[in-house]
Formats: sequence, C-alpha cells, structure tokens
Amino acid sequence: MDTTYLILGINHKKASLELREKINIPQSLIPRVQNEIQLLLKSNKSEQIILSTCNRTEFYFSGVISQDDLEALMDWISDFSKEEKENLMKFTYLLKGDDAVAHIFRLACGLDSMAIGEPQILGQLKSATKLAKESGFLGNELDQLTQRAFNVAKIVRSKTDIGKQSISLAVLSIQLTKRIFGNLSNCRVLFIGAGEMIRLCLNHVKEQNPRSISLTNRDAERGKILAKEFGGDYFPLSSLNAELSKYDIVYSCTASSLPLIGVGTISTALKKRKNYPIVCIDLAVPRDIEPEVKKLDNIFLFSIDDLGAQVDENLKTRMSSVKEAEEIIKENIIGFFNWKKNRENIPLITRIQDKGDSIKKLEIKLAKKRLENGISIEEVLDGLAKGITNKFLHNAYKTLNSNTSEEQEITEMWIKKIYGIDSNNE
Repeated sequence: MDTTYLILGINHKKASLELREKINIPQSLIPRVQNEIQLLLKSNKSEQIILSTCNRTEFYFSGVISQDDLEALMDWISDFSKEEKENLMKFTYLLKGDDAVAHIFRLACGLDSMAIGEPQILGQLKSATKLAKESGFLGNELDQLTQRAFNVAKIVRSKTDIGKQSISLAVLSIQLTKRIFGNLSNCRVLFIGAGEMIRLCLNHVKEQNPRSISLTNRDAERGKILAKEFGGDYFPLSSLNAELSKYDIVYSCTASSLPLIGVGTISTALKKRKNYPIVCIDLAVPRDIEPEVKKLDNIFLFSIDDLGAQVDENLKTRMSSVKEAEEIIKENIIGFFNWKKNRENIPLITRIQDKGDSIKKLEIKLAKKRLENGISIEEVLDGLAKGITNKFLHNAYKTLNSNTSEEQEITEMWIKKIYGIDSNNE
C-alpha cells in the first residue's frame, strides 16, 4: 500500500483573523485532539502532525486518508470551531503528494509566512514535530519529511538573503509605534505573556532604549525570569487592570482563550492618563484585546493582520531572494522523492546481494574441491570466474530467447542498461 502525504489547512491568506481564532488549537490540547482525530480515521494507522499558530492551523498526514476520513475531519473542525462546515470549506485547502511536500518546504523557509522569510515559523514547525513524536503520532514518513524540510530551510538561509531582508512583525510594530511617539526613549512598555513572540519583541524593543520595560504573565516564575533577563519589572497578571494606565505601549501575546483587556479596562486607563495615547500591539490568536477597543479615541490598536498588511508593502524588495529560494526548494523536492524511491529499492538491492553471495559461495566451494583434486590454480581461477559470470548471465540469456520480438526489444534495452553495454561499440 503506497504512502502519501496530505495537508488540510487554513491560513492568513484567505481566512480572517476572526475565523483563525475559532480554529486555533492551544498547544496543550493538541495531543488530545490528535487522539480524537485518529479515532475518526477509518484506517486508524496514519501519522499526523498538527501545527496551530497565529496565522494558520494545519493538519499533516502520512498514510491512507480516504474521502470519508476528510469529511469526518471537516466535521470535527466544524464542531471544534462552532463554524458551519460549508463556510469552512471556502477557506480550507487540501494538498497531496508533491504539493504537500512543496508546501511544507516553503513553510519551513518562511515563504508562506505573513512576513516573508521570518524564522519563527521554523521553530513552530519543529515544536509541532517534537510534540507529535512525544504523543506517538510521528512515524518514519513524516519524520523524514520534516527533517528534510528543516535541512532545506538551512540551505535557503545560507545561500540566499531571504532571512536578512525579512521585516518581522516585531520590527514593523516598532516602526508603527514611532509614527505616534517619535521614539521610544520616553515610553514605558508593557509585555503581556512570556512566549517566543514576546521574547522576539523584547529583543527589538530593548534596542530602542525605552524609559522602562515591565512584564506580566500567568506563569509568574516564567514571567519573572524573562523580565529579569531584559532588565524589566514584573507584576502579577491579576494586577493588569490596575497597572495598565502606567504604560504607553502594550505588547500582548498569550494563549488565553478569552480577551485579557476589554473596552472598559482601556477606558479606565485612558481616564487615568488624561487621554494620553496608548499603542496596543495584539499578536495573539485568539486575540488578547477586544477588537472594539479600536473604536476608542487615543487608542492605536494593531492586530496581527494589521501588521501583515504592512508587511506586504515590503515584499517587492525581496522578490529576487524569494525566486532563489523557490529554485532551491524545487531541486530539493525532486531530490527528496528520488531519495525515497531509492529507499524503496533497498529490499531489492539486498536480494540481489544475497543472490550474488549465494553464487559466490557455491563457486568457491567447487573451486576448493578442484584444487583438492590437483587441478592447477590457474585453471581453477578461470573456472571460478566463468562459473560466477555464467550464473549471473543465465537468466538474461534465457529471457532473451523466450520472449516475443516486442518483449525482446524491451529486454534487450534493459540488459544493455543493466550491464553497461554501449550499442555503438557492438
């Protein structure tokens, strides 16, 4: 039974932030979701990885996935997201075989990201692969595919400028903030969360020498460690409403299923600030800040999609690097499938080697007997060589003589190819 690759997904290119929020699967739930999905599949033997980030939720499979399985999966997504299946179908994509491999290679290289060339998605894909392995859903096929994708990403970043020219969401958020405050030297900045995205933003904001940095997080220990690393202060998340008015810029990216900051909280903070502006950068999916906040005066709220729209403007300057990366990916797709094909031939190669060993052992045994009977070593060696040669060529002679004329032409072609016979030197 042939193994195939299949990807079912939804991402920022077609789906709105509201829809992506509904389908987003928190990392803590993924092992349970994988078990649920595995029970849905009729074959119940497929490998799977689930990647769920701010910009996409994708299901990777290797194995026999039928149309009934896909229908069952769409039903599950509909139930999970509380979204009509018919509506979901408008925004989901299904990729198989070569297309699936091309997608995961492009994804690992950052070519399918909102910010072209950004490296964060590679780390997220590695984490998803690790989680699948720990949960028992990563087998040889998906492991080989993802490892090759990681290697392709490494090649692309070393041979092109795709990463150097990428404008990350963190950098772009600083550019937008500077339009409002000029520079960050007099700004107090608050970070809500302690994940990879917050760390990335902290790195860039720290370089701007803001007046102060503070951090709050549900996991206090983790939050305190990260705040200390960047020379910032920490306060518990329960104090967020009381502390919010002190900050000019707020970055938020948590795994909360409900908004942490609502219209009322922001309104109260603005009154305390005497309507001095607040810039809010909400990088979470689902969102940490209620979207209605944007309607308030003196609030500048940017969601991940708002930043993505700005990123598109910078794409033209990176097109040459994108083309170079696409060529590398194309070559590696061919190389990957050739490698897989060669691996499929290993059992046949082993059988050929076993056949050769069997002939060799038989002829050596006969040669020893002839030596014991006093036959000269030259004659024995000549007989040994002829015996091995004749036994290997026997089936070729037999097949040539037993086929029809049409079959004989095909057989002749393959015999010449296998034995390296040049037709021009006959």
